[in-house]
Amino acid sequence: MCGIAGIWGEADVGRLRAMAEAVRHRGPDDDGFWTGSSDGIGFAHRRLSIIDLQGGRQPITNEDGKIVTMLNGEIYNYRELRDELISRGHVFKTQSDTEVIVHLYEDLGIALVDKLRGMFAIALWDDKAKQLVLIRDRVGKKPLYFSEANGEFLFGSEIKAIVAGWRGSLDLDRQALVDYLGWGMVSAPATIYQQLRSLEPGELIVVRNRRIALRKHYWQQRMLPKVELSRGEAVDKIDVLLREAVRLRLRSDVPVGAFLSGGIDSGIITAIAAQEHPGQLTTITIGFEDGSFDERPPARLVAEQYGTDHHEVLVEPDVVEDLPRIAQAYDQPFADASAIPSYYVARAARQFVKVVLNGDGGDEILAGYRRYVAARISGLMCLADGEQAYDIWQSLVDVLPVPRKFRSGYAFAHRLVRGMSIEPVGRYFAWAVDGLDKRALANLCSAGMTSARGCWLDDTASADRLAEKVLEGLGGSRPLDQMLGADFAMVLPNDLLVKMDIATMACGLEARSPLLDHELIDVVSRYPETLKLRGFTTKPLLRALSKRYVPGEIQNAPKRGFEVPLVRWLREDLRELSEDVILSRSGLLTELFERSSLERFLRGDSGLDPARWSRQVWHLLMLGMWDRCVNKASKGLARAC
Repeated sequence: MCGIAGIWGEADVGRLRAMAEAVRHRGPDDDGFWTGSSDGIGFAHRRLSIIDLQGGRQPITNEDGKIVTMLNGEIYNYRELRDELISRGHVFKTQSDTEVIVHLYEDLGIALVDKLRGMFAIALWDDKAKQLVLIRDRVGKKPLYFSEANGEFLFGSEIKAIVAGWRGSLDLDRQALVDYLGWGMVSAPATIYQQLRSLEPGELIVVRNRRIALRKHYWQQRMLPKVELSRGEAVDKIDVLLREAVRLRLRSDVPVGAFLSGGIDSGIITAIAAQEHPGQLTTITIGFEDGSFDERPPARLVAEQYGTDHHEVLVEPDVVEDLPRIAQAYDQPFADASAIPSYYVARAARQFVKVVLNGDGGDEILAGYRRYVAARISGLMCLADGEQAYDIWQSLVDVLPVPRKFRSGYAFAHRLVRGMSIEPVGRYFAWAVDGLDKRALANLCSAGMTSARGCWLDDTASADRLAEKVLEGLGGSRPLDQMLGADFAMVLPNDLLVKMDIATMACGLEARSPLLDHELIDVVSRYPETLKLRGFTTKPLLRALSKRYVPGEIQNAPKRGFEVPLVRWLREDLRELSEDVILSRSGLLTELFERSSLERFLRGDSGLDPARWSRQVWHLLMLGMWDRCVNKASKGLARAC
């Protein structure tokens, strides 16, 4: 795991070193630099040493030095690829996984990516063809940003690397602001800045003459033709593929551990890893004094069953102090509140190991959220769509009391009914994120703002349009597969995987996700929805698999998620900070919205239920925190965070 950066333009050593230093946290063990002789091309690398500790320094070249590459991530099948390449006459000078990339490129060109099984962001310079190749892994585990402005081409693992080498100004992207306030994240290929972009998951680009000459999506999740099989056969297949995925991800020259949360996903991963690991597996769980959020008791059951070297770390969160630090770690505004406990568990794990396995991806490929139940119900209802149906559902919403609790059955029913009153794109937006839509944002703008100088929203599109293209591509699928596909394409890579990458990399820790192995994903995509979801029980296939691995208390426990007491925090612990940040007269939010409207919203005068209100306030707060701690700080305009 590493941080990479580069320039094709004026690639002087000073700029490259500044870019590398900006992502030192991603690779605290070593650095490496390479510059081309006459093309103005330069690479910078920060290394977190995992494979071939002594010989795996990057950038790495092929035999004649004409192909140069850097890797952020891991190629899990590198040993098999290495043996195959040696049999074809290639000469290796290291034992690292990175070196297989240059030799594969010699044989296959950009088609090399079809051979790779792993998580990766790759930069490769082909001196003969005078082209730069950038590749992002299939699912989007590893980020890669770039810019082709100012007559140069810059790239980096994080935006801060590009900013460190940037010449000129950066302008906020207003559409990205709207999208963030809706979704709580900025979705690739956009970034919060107009001049910067992101590779999408499963995408590669070829750059010639400092401009993109080719963009290609080499892989994407597909709802493949369904296969007929029994529930037992489906579980058996998952078991075999998951065991292979875990085995590959245990390859390391440093200690490997596992995040153990007490849920079935991490429990299964830990159980298989403990069986496959040659020694005692290290497991890490964080705990809180608040029993409703404490995962230690169920995690302890799994640890005891498999005899792991188990560590329980009690966290006493000081969210007022920690929130600025967490906001600084993200180069863009980011509003998933579980970023806070994710940071805590990564920090705790780094005390014991350098690599951890986790259970990411189980919910998105095997139907682990309650909104999948809602999608299945909507698919079973006749005449659920159409203006007349929407009016009927809306009339029911109008008379139903606002729910007061988040995870109650009534709260689920209320959200289900509210979603049914909206057309499918808006329905997905409401069920998936429930953020600030265009109407809510307009309500925060004053009439004076719109009449005197025009509202900044006027030439932006609604945030929910991002789901429209995805859902159109899934139009022939059943509602459950549409919801799964949309989450996989949007929420997983732009929210959940960003959160895990930033949280772990901020601590110099590598996280590996066996459930996101692309071969497992391809197989599961062929399963009919009747196998993926049965009745009101989420994740039935993983629950069935869990009976082979984890204690009974965990197998049928309700999903808890990595949650924080957001409503209480915003009303108590974070109330003063929220008001200071959101209502600051020198802050971005009062530039965008009327201050009195923001004040009313903070008071809770919007009529929203507490859970929905807290999510939307959090979106505003984290935009303000980003503006203060990252955006203005980079311009020397902010107080210290």
